[in-house]
Amino acid sequence: MNRTDIRQLFDYTEWANELAMDSAARLPDESLRRDVSISHQSIFGTLLHMAGAEWIWLERWSGRSPAKDKAWLLWTPDSCADLPMLKERWRDLIDLRAQFISELDEERLDAELAFKLLSGDPSSMRLVDQMQHVANHATLHRGQIVGMIRQLGIDPPSTDLLFYLRREISPK
Repeated sequence: MNRTDIRQLFDYTEWANELAMDSAARLPDESLRRDVSISHQSIFGTLLHMAGAEWIWLERWSGRSPAKDKAWLLWTPDSCADLPMLKERWRDLIDLRAQFISELDEERLDAELAFKLLSGDPSSMRLVDQMQHVANHATLHRGQIVGMIRQLGIDPPSTDLLFYLRREISPK
């Protein structure tokens, strides 16, 4: 994968995440926060987890590896109380990630990048593999959110990559 591929992967991820957020925004708060014993209990909890995980990885790519006790402070219902706040914080994160990606070259993408796990244990993976993991992680949790929305009796958004690609090539 090169930088263009990574940019497209995150463009897709952001597009699909936005569809999930828009669907969540149309739900009553009780449905948004209902514990359905999937993933991170609720739609809101799962969205918070997704954003928090993206933040942790961006921190790692920037040379900082947050410890477990600090990693989630910005991404809890206590510190991020509602969808508008989550959306604002996530937008800031997306902007920082776009800046990071714009400064990458192929050599850096292919290089091993050391980081610490939340446990504090050292780890290392190629940056491109870390970035693919982040996009895959979002896909997993969006699928869970789609399932939760469907359980509420509502038609969920179509967030598959195929729909994104077809949107990109469809005549306007």
